[in-house]
Amino acid sequence: MKNLKLSGGRVYGGSEWNPPEWHDSILIRNGIIDGIDSIDDSMTSFETISLDNSILFPGLCDAHIHLVVGGISLNIPDLEGLDLNGVIDALTNYCSENIKHDWVKAFNWQPWLCKLDAKTLDKAIPNRPVIVYNLDLHSCCCNSTALKRIGLGNDSLGFSSDIVECDGNGKPTGILKEDALQLFHDVIPAPSSDETKEAILTAQDYLLSLGITAVSEVLQPNSEIVYRQLDDEGKLKLDVDAWLRIDDWKPEMLPVDYGRRFRINTVKVFLDGSLGSRTAAMCEPYNDKPHLSGILNYTDDELIELLTPVTKSGWRLAVHAIGDCAIKQFCRIIEKLPHVDGINHRIEHVQVLPVEGVDILVKSGAGASIQPIHLIDDQRWLKESIGADRCKRNAVWQSLFNAGITLAIGSDWPVASPDPRLNIHCAINRCGFNGKPHECSLLSEALTPNTAIRAASYGWAAAAGLQKHRGSITVGQKADLTVVSGVSEDLKDWSGTKIEMTICNGEIVYRS
Repeated sequence: MKNLKLSGGRVYGGSEWNPPEWHDSILIRNGIIDGIDSIDDSMTSFETISLDNSILFPGLCDAHIHLVVGGISLNIPDLEGLDLNGVIDALTNYCSENIKHDWVKAFNWQPWLCKLDAKTLDKAIPNRPVIVYNLDLHSCCCNSTALKRIGLGNDSLGFSSDIVECDGNGKPTGILKEDALQLFHDVIPAPSSDETKEAILTAQDYLLSLGITAVSEVLQPNSEIVYRQLDDEGKLKLDVDAWLRIDDWKPEMLPVDYGRRFRINTVKVFLDGSLGSRTAAMCEPYNDKPHLSGILNYTDDELIELLTPVTKSGWRLAVHAIGDCAIKQFCRIIEKLPHVDGINHRIEHVQVLPVEGVDILVKSGAGASIQPIHLIDDQRWLKESIGADRCKRNAVWQSLFNAGITLAIGSDWPVASPDPRLNIHCAINRCGFNGKPHECSLLSEALTPNTAIRAASYGWAAAAGLQKHRGSITVGQKADLTVVSGVSEDLKDWSGTKIEMTICNGEIVYRS
């Protein structure tokens, strides 16, 4: 492992949520930040790296990602921004180029741009099973061949119309949501170990090129052994905070903190669905779908029974809750679960707050894992979906931070781009690059540049319980760092930025 001296730019120093302390240079020895500014580099040979007037940030992180799925998605059709003709062309082209695969899968379908049903997909691809995932991965459209494979060819198998959409004759239309998607797990072959390994390494290269040094990953079945193998071989460069799905957790399991760049101490549980699929659990019905108010997956009693042994064993919880009804349920049940000192739980997405505001979240003691990048798409249709009043309670990031709630920024890739520059820019400006905030966006809820940057670095470490080891540029911390050029002087505009270098554990793993 080389020792490095980085200078010739600006170093974003300081710790926790404090304003930056600007420095000129740092020294890295054996993967650890060993000196800042006044550096004694006489005792060890080192390589000098010029920052070329760029900014050296604490390593940028993604607090909510599906890395294996994301790696796989890089090799299947991405339908974002496509109309019907574009979607059909993308699917048929993929079919002609991938004849060895039985299933045809695509993602990032946007229903507001392209209406789909089984009949439409049948015309394009009649003889192979097709599944097209919505942008949020909480719903899909599939063709008749796929419906037959999962037993839904002629009826809904008892699923409610909220889950399996049917026509006037009770026949499924091809639109499936939430639990109905689980039917595919039994008929679509799971990736092999080699395919999982390839997906991890492909995704890792992509994320490193974006300046990402650490992720919180929702494990796929059988992926843990592949991660541990890569970690033991030194091939895992990202710092991976892995989560077990609640369905995969067993009472005999204990959280495991050891590993070079991989550990498991968190269990993921879904309370509701998504706003885009109208399955996020809301206290009042959706404005544009007044017969729907979303889906709450558990009763309070079911959750307490399910999660009591989990938290009693010292596991952290990452709880998916998007709608105000689900967030209220989280706050009710978290206080009734056994609590182990030093273990902090987190609520994922926390999009539409209840009318009680942030107070009930403060009482829960949980951190908030947010995805600012989702606002770019959501605000196009959100007012129509939930109304202006509830929009005022959506994505209230600054209010959460002002209340003392720890924030961590993620993307939910492949639901959205994992580019941390775009995520930070949206957190600060409530819009994407070269865009403008939507009329229903609350500029008062934009994060300050320092808070957004800290949430994308220190916030991840705090949420994973690793803040003593990484998350800031201070002596003694892991040398996980991201070098970025082109940030505006006030740190608000990231639209012209470029990732110049990514450093993980003191090793330069990406260089532009």
